Amino acid sequence: MADAKADSPPSGRERLVETAYHLFSQRGFEAVSLADIAGEVGLTKQAIIYHFKNKNALYGEVLAQLALRLTAIVDGVRDRDLEPDAKWARLMREFLDHAESRPDDSGLIARELLDNRERARDKQRWYLRDFLNDWVDLYGATQQGSGQDLATQRLMVYRQIGAITYLVISEATLGAIWGGEAVAQMQQVQRDMLQGDGAPTDS
Repeated sequence: MADAKADSPPSGRERLVETAYHLFSQRGFEAVSLADIAGEVGLTKQAIIYHFKNKNALYGEVLAQLALRLTAIVDGVRDRDLEPDAKWARLMREFLDHAESRPDDSGLIARELLDNRERARDKQRWYLRDFLNDWVDLYGATQQGSGQDLATQRLMVYRQIGAITYLVISEATLGAIWGGEAVAQMQQVQRDMLQGDGAPTDS
């Protein structure tokens, strides 16, 4: 018997979150208003406020769902019976697969890491904190990472996340500059590199 919930149309709340997710990914938090989201969904601002008291609350829900998807990737890799270096390589490949299948997740990651100078001044919940820390833990267990201090481990992880994320979200721009074939070649080189040990290097 089919899952009735899976076949049912999304609720108003779900449509709001999905629409906000796409808009926040494409434009960033500051450039999207509740009116923008309401207009896309065909609701009023008051309807959004019924579900979410303000834009920060809606953005928090979008990030919470993103964090769940990212955590599922990490947990799936962590639970595998693999040596630390193999786990790290697997994590890179699975994150790349996810980034390519859900480019708006990549856009949201980039926005959250880059666009929050104002918000970073205030104490708040950071939904990507556990995601980043989990990656540092997995990388720190590798042969290369275990010989590095924490600052270097964090830098290497950040570089690798950035390399995967930014190539995905830059595809259209790089395609306009260098051509689609050149970007496809870059993507293949990146995938080939991650078929190796998957570890970032200083070279």
